[in-house]
Amino acid sequence: MGLSGAGGAGHLDPLLYPWDPPVASGVMDGDEFRPLEHSTGLDEALAQAGAEPLEARSLVVSIGSNSSADVMRRKFANYHQPVSAVLPLVRGSLHNIAVGHSAHVSKAGYIAAAPYPLMGECTAVWLSWLDDVQLMAVDETEPNYRRIQLDGEACPLVADHGDRPGEFSLFTSRWGVLTDGDGGKLPFLDQPALFGLLAGSGTGDLVEEGKSVFDGPPELVAEQLAMPSVQAWAREWFSSTGLAAPVDFDGHCAG
Repeated sequence: MGLSGAGGAGHLDPLLYPWDPPVASGVMDGDEFRPLEHSTGLDEALAQAGAEPLEARSLVVSIGSNSSADVMRRKFANYHQPVSAVLPLVRGSLHNIAVGHSAHVSKAGYIAAAPYPLMGECTAVWLSWLDDVQLMAVDETEPNYRRIQLDGEACPLVADHGDRPGEFSLFTSRWGVLTDGDGGKLPFLDQPALFGLLAGSGTGDLVEEGKSVFDGPPELVAEQLAMPSVQAWAREWFSSTGLAAPVDFDGHCAG
């Protein structure tokens, strides 16, 4: 997931997606981030900040840039109504879910992360507890994703401090995930590596250019990908060449 719809997108280098998560579990409070060693400190920190308690918040699992405090600050700051800048972010692991890339290009010119079901997989994630307005602000920045509820029994989620939530939500791509063209889903890669892989497919050509959009210096590739016309082309190309696979969570971890 990324910064689509957030006015601060241009201040983050698309080649560094998904940007840095916190160094430890804790609570974001404006421009500060307070690491915490134990889960019992989360409610206390929220109370001290005058923010909604955990029980009044929605648990959302982040597998992409929503794990970055910088990204969340920008999303909250650009919402059309005031949003609390206090947000718990806790490390965790999510079972039976893998991460690849969404079969679309973001407005900022990168190809964002997207989850898909895979039995036996264990993925490092971040847990965020959002109040109602924060949740609306984040939802607004994710037009290419839908937020679904998952069941903690079918897809166990284990927080840094040992808690195992029974239910939580996760953003999944509306466009499916990228594949190798033979049905195998691509693993999550850094942007330059992903561009190189797509350039090597030999089919990513723009008619007027006669060369791969994904070939060349990564900075120039990202610059091209930030163009709406190229984004529309890429989404269609992923689909028409068999590089996009639908993702179905129904019956798998669905809450």
